[in-house]
Amino acid sequence: MKERNGYVIVEASVLLPLASILILLLVYLCSYLYQGCFLTQAAYVTAFRASRFPERGEDYALSQLDGIMEGQALSFGKEERTVDISLLTVQVDLKRETPFSALGNEIPGLTASWRVLRRDPLAYIRGIRKLDEWREQDG
Repeated sequence: MKERNGYVIVEASVLLPLASILILLLVYLCSYLYQGCFLTQAAYVTAFRASRFPERGEDYALSQLDGIMEGQALSFGKEERTVDISLLTVQVDLKRETPFSALGNEIPGLTASWRVLRRDPLAYIRGIRKLDEWREQDG
């Protein structure tokens, strides 16, 4: 009686493509999550840095953002950057398209947005010192 081992080849021809597709989807998901985290961090750091020196303007904030974006490992492609420095806040908005964004609105692109209050370190330190002086006078 002959042994038949052909079923192994048939199973492999079905399972290997499915396993390859699954691995590619997992790699894409991981890169999507990485880029989402990276954009959120970049928006926050840019907003924080711009809030410390708002008098330098939006060009300073965009140059800081460019420096941060140079360190990224992956990129899907087109992105939009907006920085708005108002009287009280600094707003940084980032939007990046993904390969599946072209398919329609069902799969949105990546977005990150941060609003940070403007900071004045000297005024903060002076305020803390005044509070300490008032406590010493009352106590």
